[in-house]
Amino acid sequence: MKKTLVLCVIAAFLGGCSSMDKPLLTRHGGKQTKPVQVVNGAAASAEYRLASSHWSDVAKIRDEATRLSFQVSQGSITKVQAAQLLDQFRIAQVGHNVVDDDMYAIYLRSAVESQQGSIDTAQSKAYIQTALAGWQQRWPVMSSKPTNPAFTNFLLEVMNMKPLQ
Repeated sequence: MKKTLVLCVIAAFLGGCSSMDKPLLTRHGGKQTKPVQVVNGAAASAEYRLASSHWSDVAKIRDEATRLSFQVSQGSITKVQAAQLLDQFRIAQVGHNVVDDDMYAIYLRSAVESQQGSIDTAQSKAYIQTALAGWQQRWPVMSSKPTNPAFTNFLLEVMNMKPLQ
């Protein structure tokens, strides 16, 4: 139980994912429709859909965060190094988008301050949760939603919060 909690907290200190610039296919009544146009990693359509790979990308980020958190617990890398490596992984996996890029910046700042000892684990978690709650509020009214906010949804999952959909 303690290991799981530690892994979740450490995983919250690692971060990264973004969006793909590939069009999405939608289905209506069993027939395929035109792809949704994707502009700068965001769906440019009135009908929003997450990227088809979104949840598998979230799982890949979770797996990488778990792997990195183990390295942190073994002392082979620092929290900040783990966060930076997770960011490289997220960018390679799904690219950039405004939501994930913002959440990664907050996540990294939290890891840096935690590593420096200026905030504790609870404060770090609260800092990240507050930022996530802000994106949950903005999400419904965003005109250009990213198609694959996988890093943000990974963090929301770790924090036991409702995902962006």
